[in-house]
Amino acid sequence: MKKFSQLLLIGLFFSPMFMIGQNLHSVWHQIENNNLTIRALKQQSEAERMGNRVGLAPENPEVEFAYLWGTPSEVGHRIDVSVTQTFDFPTSYVYRGRIANLKNEQAEIAVRKECREMMIEIGKLYYEIVYQNVRISDANKCLSYVSNVSKAYKQKLDAGSINIFDYNKVKLTELNMRQELEHAIVRRDNLLRELQQYNGGQAIPVADTLFPPIDLPSDFDSWYQQVEKNNPMLAWIDKEQEINAQQQKLDKSGWAPQFSAGYMREQVPSETFQGIKIGISVPLWHNVNSLKQTKLQSSAITLLAADEQFQFRNRLQSQYAIVDSHLKQVEEYESLLADINSFELLQLALEKGEISLVDYLMEYSIYHESHEKLFELERDAAQNFVEIELLTNGK
Repeated sequence: MKKFSQLLLIGLFFSPMFMIGQNLHSVWHQIENNNLTIRALKQQSEAERMGNRVGLAPENPEVEFAYLWGTPSEVGHRIDVSVTQTFDFPTSYVYRGRIANLKNEQAEIAVRKECREMMIEIGKLYYEIVYQNVRISDANKCLSYVSNVSKAYKQKLDAGSINIFDYNKVKLTELNMRQELEHAIVRRDNLLRELQQYNGGQAIPVADTLFPPIDLPSDFDSWYQQVEKNNPMLAWIDKEQEINAQQQKLDKSGWAPQFSAGYMREQVPSETFQGIKIGISVPLWHNVNSLKQTKLQSSAITLLAADEQFQFRNRLQSQYAIVDSHLKQVEEYESLLADINSFELLQLALEKGEISLVDYLMEYSIYHESHEKLFELERDAAQNFVEIELLTNGK
């Protein structure tokens, strides 16, 4: 099989395992640097990572001061000063730290997942632009040949050797091809503006007129066993399961007593009392249902993971079947088109009178429409394959 050229994708969501055309790699690289959504996702991830670290330290110390007036006034005044620090059971801090680290990893996975989906859309958009470029190139070629025939038939019409009906057939074919060319140009320009929006408003020229050859694995089941573990969503769910396991340990540690220690000073006229104080909080009701909730959530996460694996396989299998079918059709078209007379030979046959104008226009139409179908199949195969590659890179 033919293969895409090796390329190194950079940044948060790119991986060196890709086999994508270098021009698309360049587009991805520019968009990674300029896309405002990607910037926002990265900043949001940083904020979330920072937020996950909130609450890991012990509670703030509590300071109390009291000034009490005595009644009757002869008893004097009383001054109380107290400083207290509350501590959870030591293992609670360990579990909270682990949960924070797992949530930070999960936040990074979520950003990569969002960026990956965006890159899939950009890849499909890129190959839609390539498709229009190919159509424009082919339409220009077809238009040049039919324009030459139109000029020749105009001279014949002026000389009286043909009738107006033959000339109108040629002019109508020329008009149809010209309008098809203009439509492709307008469509391509609109797509380029859409690509520009992804790039933060900066234009990206795309002049490529070649679709990359595709190396599709010969057997889906064997290939899927290798890439199943690379499911990006499943990686996020795995972290969620790990977080849940640590949360269960944290909930269990919540049944341990909470301690407090501090300093206290009490002063009355002619007497002063000072020393340390120690307290304990017995968790009778605060966490009564938290462990049950966490265990139920663990079961839900397990079901979610199974469902995600099922959906991931179906999505890949669908894309695989589409690409495989398109590649077979492309091969058939390429084989048949190689046996069809080229425009040059067709033009020469018309000039020599070996074929009629009707035969020429019919062959011309068949040749052009077959190429249009070939380009469409190549586009669809490239768009679906780029989705397969990005979904299974494991990064």
